[in-house]
Amino acid sequence: MSTNSGVMGGAASTVKVLVTGGAGVGKSCFLRAAQRGRATLPGQSGVVGEVGYATLSTGVTVVLHVTPELRRWWWVWDHLALGATSAVVLVDTTRLPVSYPAMDYLDARALPYLVAINRPLGGSRNRREIRDALRVSAQVPVLTCDATEPASVLAVLHHLTGPVVPPEHHARPSHHPLTTEGRRLS
Repeated sequence: MSTNSGVMGGAASTVKVLVTGGAGVGKSCFLRAAQRGRATLPGQSGVVGEVGYATLSTGVTVVLHVTPELRRWWWVWDHLALGATSAVVLVDTTRLPVSYPAMDYLDARALPYLVAINRPLGGSRNRREIRDALRVSAQVPVLTCDATEPASVLAVLHHLTGPVVPPEHHARPSHHPLTTEGRRLS
């Protein structure tokens, strides 16, 4: 399926979105909840990436690409990011640092994103506390979701089809995508 980021009737007909975050934050669950089809890209050992499709009530088709977790597959991220309009960074409130490299990667490439707090993973912090801990500006949407519930996942995807502020307008400085420097919790 080709990605058409052009505008038809005020909205893109097809958009490509990365689903990213650290290990165990619910990326595959998010994909399964949103999709109408699933494919995996086999790697040397295990899965390198997953692809799925979701059609929103607005008629927009969202092509979802789950990024691989292991550092040895990070070269794949550049390929997956080609043509992407935005990304969802899933976070586990009890393990925020596992998602720092994903946000740093997106910032370094000026790819707009939102943060989706996967509530079933636990934690009692509110969205403001999470925003402060992640050091993301007010322009970055921070939402809550249940990555296993289709309605919750589709609500996150609906939010992405609206205007998203590019990372160059974020207040937080970018860091090298392979480090967690600058995102340490206090």
